[in-house]
Amino acid sequence: MLDLGEVLDPFRKKVIDIKDALAGARYLYDGIDLILESVDDPKVRGASQEVFSSASEKMNAIDAMLDEFYRQLSSTDRVLETYKANLKP
Repeated sequence: MLDLGEVLDPFRKKVIDIKDALAGARYLYDGIDLILESVDDPKVRGASQEVFSSASEKMNAIDAMLDEFYRQLSSTDRVLETYKANLKP
C-alpha cells in the first residue's frame, strides 16, 4: 500500500519553502518601506504607504492560505494513518 505521508511530505516541504520565501520578501518590503519614510515629498510617501499596505494585506492572505493548506495536508496524513491503523488485524 502506498504511504501517503511520503507523498504529502514534499508538498509540506514546498509550503514551508514558500513561507520562507514570503518571509524574505516581507523583510525586503520592510526595508524599502523604511527607506521611503525618509522621502520628503508627501505625495510619494502617501502613495508608497498605500502600495505597501495593499502588499502587506496580500502577503498576509497568502501566508494564511499556506497555513491552511499545510493544516489540510497534515490532517489528511493523520486521517489516513488512523485508517491504516484500523485496517490492521
